[in-house]
Amino acid sequence: MASYNIKFPLEDDVNTNRYFLMNSVTKEAYTSDLLLLLLTSKGERYYEPDYGTNLIKFIFEPKDNITIGDIEREIKETVKNYIPSLTIDNIEFNQTGLDSEGFPIGENQVNVKINFTFEEDAFSQSGELELNF
Repeated sequence: MASYNIKFPLEDDVNTNRYFLMNSVTKEAYTSDLLLLLLTSKGERYYEPDYGTNLIKFIFEPKDNITIGDIEREIKETVKNYIPSLTIDNIEFNQTGLDSEGFPIGENQVNVKINFTFEEDAFSQSGELELNF
């Protein structure tokens, strides 16, 4: 079975006794690529200082519409530059209630759900990624 990339977050592949578990499905590969891109801070990657996002700067910002708009813009612009085959369809922000795993969202936390679409040859497929800030 062909592999596309390393699964992120990193896990050991106990079935084949290899160091990294690999993605073999395109949707999982795009989800891993997107997660790695969003969690990498700009300047963190050698030889590519603009790779990643500045989402870390929003940690101590107020939870208001201006900050939410800035986070959304940061995500969309970064994905457009580094994963052009991926289209961000929708970004939802949940600031109260429960996250997808049923845990309460803290008063200083924002739950972000990203819906995306990617095209491969003649087919398009959708995916979803959820992050907590």
